[in-house]
Amino acid sequence: MKKLFTLIIALILLTACQPTPEEPFVIQNDQEKMIETAQQVDTVPEEKADEAVDLYERLGAPKTFQKQLSGTGGRLVVDVDAEVILPESELPIIRVEPERGISKEKLLQFADALLPQGAEFVEPQVVEVNEEETYYLRSKAWYVPTIQLMQWAIEHWDDGGSAFFDNDDSTKADVEKRLAETLVMQSLAPEKMPRVSREELQMDGWWQATVDDATLSTIYVASNPWDGAVDRIEYVRNDHDNPNVIIKNIIPNDLDYKAAEAAAVELVNRLPIGDFALSAAWPETYDLYGDGTEPCWRFFFGRAYGTARETITNAECTRDEGYNHQRDYEKLLVTVDKDGVAGVRYDAPYVAGETLAEKTNLMPFSKIEEIFDKMILVYDNNLNDGTRDKTHMTYHIQKVELGLVNIPEKNAESGLLVPAWTFLGYTHIESPYDGIVDWCTNGLKPFLTINAVDGSIINREGV
Repeated sequence: MKKLFTLIIALILLTACQPTPEEPFVIQNDQEKMIETAQQVDTVPEEKADEAVDLYERLGAPKTFQKQLSGTGGRLVVDVDAEVILPESELPIIRVEPERGISKEKLLQFADALLPQGAEFVEPQVVEVNEEETYYLRSKAWYVPTIQLMQWAIEHWDDGGSAFFDNDDSTKADVEKRLAETLVMQSLAPEKMPRVSREELQMDGWWQATVDDATLSTIYVASNPWDGAVDRIEYVRNDHDNPNVIIKNIIPNDLDYKAAEAAAVELVNRLPIGDFALSAAWPETYDLYGDGTEPCWRFFFGRAYGTARETITNAECTRDEGYNHQRDYEKLLVTVDKDGVAGVRYDAPYVAGETLAEKTNLMPFSKIEEIFDKMILVYDNNLNDGTRDKTHMTYHIQKVELGLVNIPEKNAESGLLVPAWTFLGYTHIESPYDGIVDWCTNGLKPFLTINAVDGSIINREGV
């Protein structure tokens, strides 16, 4: 409801820089009619669905797309200088269901693909300190990096050492106390952690394994307690680090991109998840001891059907008035550093079901452009025309992608993968209050998503 309210207000406030749409565009409405329209393929040539097609020619789409629009009193500028990306195969419509539960056999397949060679599973034993305090049994070597970090931080407390403990507001005395406690725990620790066989592993949500007893690799499964749907499967190569926490600053680094990409693709091909295609990549840092200084490449993969793939964006979920509940988007993130794959996060896995259309009747690009021109300045526009608001925004749209988008079916647990155009980029903000800020600088901000079958606006970001 909030999104629809925002859209109505934006339409009212829109200035003379852009005419008000002559007719409203629906938001994920009348799916039955949309599917019926998609199945009317009289205008589509008779190639098989898996044969190569030229959608640029069929839809009249350009290879690049440039234009500039402005609205909201000139304080919102839309700067489009984008590559137009189309698949080389037909786009289907497919019903999908959340994956409910994961078998031990399948999780072992994940483990075999993810864990370092020679890794042995570790039995997580709990050590009781007192009635209120427990900890997991670790080896002596496992404590070494933590002890070294605390020792260095204490010695250099006023020269950057305190920054490692900002998140928990620790004082120097607090860290000194924790160091003493950690040294006691290390003195009581065994040289090797207890092992557990594959047959003895329990489906308790997480497994850990080690090669050298100094580090632990972790595989974690999170499920929704209400319906059993798998929320995510996560892997961390070294439990001392946190490579799946995204640090917002993008930095240049000297990691070889081709080698990193090859490592990510090779790993994804080994996972028991079906066909996925690389969708986006960018250099960043990951959370090493909380300071975010480990350079890495991040690779996002989307499910693929031939050359058609699910469009990956920064949006995590969608939810609309009249639909059952929030639905997370399936996406696969692989983090690669100088030592190889450091982490994997697989969000909201789903199971593909009935194919409602193997190929779809798509609107021409000229019509998509018309809808874009009418809606980009009003949809999800948080600026207003008040004289006190001096904020300026620029939408930098760098990529226009025709792919598949998962939308929830009305009053159902299932969703539909439908063809849609997504306009992606980042936002430049100039505010008298916050200064100059760039958001979503990885270029995956979905400014507008248009259903390629009926022209409706798809709400990509649930609130």
